[in-house]
Amino acid sequence: MEHTFSDRLLHVPLFQGFSRLDFLDIVAQTPFDFRTLNPREVLFHQDSECRSLCIALGGELQAVGESPDHSYRLAEILPAPWVVEPVSLFGLHNRYTRTYRAHTSLQVVMLSKQSVQQLLSTYAAFQINFYNMLCTQGQASERAVWQQPPSNLEQHILQFLLSRSLRPVGSKQLYVRMTDLALQLGTTRLNVSHMLARMSQAGRLTHSRGCISITL
Repeated sequence: MEHTFSDRLLHVPLFQGFSRLDFLDIVAQTPFDFRTLNPREVLFHQDSECRSLCIALGGELQAVGESPDHSYRLAEILPAPWVVEPVSLFGLHNRYTRTYRAHTSLQVVMLSKQSVQQLLSTYAAFQINFYNMLCTQGQASERAVWQQPPSNLEQHILQFLLSRSLRPVGSKQLYVRMTDLALQLGTTRLNVSHMLARMSQAGRLTHSRGCISITL
């Protein structure tokens, strides 16, 4: 089983550019912690300390982020390979911003912070890949600040979802009361209700009491 996981690591962006010989040397010298999780099993809780680098190698993750005031939650599905919050591993605020659980049977590998530091100092390719990953996330956040404001309510809710998503495509579920969503969008509950009805009739989303489902 570990050999299968090791082979999948080659498809993770962090290990792009490695020769197979170098990669086998890494696997032999680095304490990788391979795990398999059952569906719905929690991997990390939101606000828990990030002490290791987690890489999903097979299956799908569900990430659920809850707003600071607990008025809404956004859930999305992340397909493997996926590196879980590398930006949270170092720095001042090293806590997970979401709760992560297995959506399907999930294969992951855990790397301690010490192991990541060793890889960063030993392998230039790993260092470049890691920095590229962090820079890409930072650049995406910077561009989001300068987006044009939405011209209508439909665009507003799409921008609201995208700005809080880890992945710009895929299925999203927003758990929120109509009054709280209206407050977030700066409009009235009636306008939100009409907007959701229009988007539902157009096949752009589905909504039930307290839950909006949309695929971007």
